[in-house]
Amino acid sequence: MVPYDSSPAALLHPGRAETWFAGGVPGDVESLACEASRLAYLPVEDSDAERVRLGAALALAGFGEPTPFDHPESHGQGYAALRGDGLALVAFRGTEADCIRDLATDARVFLRPWELGQGKVHSGFAASALGLWPDVNAWLEGPGVNRRRLLICGHSLGGAMATLLALPSGADELVTLGCPRVGNRDFAGAVRSSPGLVVRRIVNCCDGVTEAPPEWFGFEHAGSPVYIDRLGAVHLQPRAEFIRADRIQARLRYPIEHPFHTGAVPARDLADHAPVNYLRAFWR
Repeated sequence: MVPYDSSPAALLHPGRAETWFAGGVPGDVESLACEASRLAYLPVEDSDAERVRLGAALALAGFGEPTPFDHPESHGQGYAALRGDGLALVAFRGTEADCIRDLATDARVFLRPWELGQGKVHSGFAASALGLWPDVNAWLEGPGVNRRRLLICGHSLGGAMATLLALPSGADELVTLGCPRVGNRDFAGAVRSSPGLVVRRIVNCCDGVTEAPPEWFGFEHAGSPVYIDRLGAVHLQPRAEFIRADRIQARLRYPIEHPFHTGAVPARDLADHAPVNYLRAFWR
């Protein structure tokens, strides 16, 4: 099992670690989506070496050369790649804590009509998704046109963009990690009820990002949680009472098992948001 990582590096700079694909590629879609979402943090738009590194990591999983996406105005990033068996992968990057534009995107919480679908959605998330959509759509109609199925995924802000573009892209599977609430009831209902889309909204124990923006702002999650408990076990559609009790135990144990003086981030709600702490629940 991948060890739990409470370090600031795992949370703030998830792309710096070497790819888990080097040790083999599990067959389940959750593991693939977890590592693909983490790899979206590689700064390929700024470095040819990082672009080569992304390509090499995806090649280990059987994918061809990736196509990066970058929208400088909204600071939205992601990539797409096609595997030999016809699986198309589109992954989006989450919030970078040291980027003021990402933080500004997250802060634009007012709802606006969704141009590519039903309902109203988070204004900041919509701006990032719409900025990337022309390039994503061009890839889907170009290099990815002969795909057999499409997996769209992302972590944090990346999960929000994946949720927004899942229906416009015609995705078969949507996998999000630590995804915030994205839109109102009409938008969430459209995603949940789409007959051709399988939704896996993965929530890691105390991850605070999954509780934002608050429901009383008019937001609703698009899908029931696939819940990772404090020990790393996965639960499908768990009862709310179980989640509350598990989170209490996790928060009580965290300062004992991961004391601040050892270099751990100060709260379980932060540590649980790190992509590697999602991957650990599925990767064997």
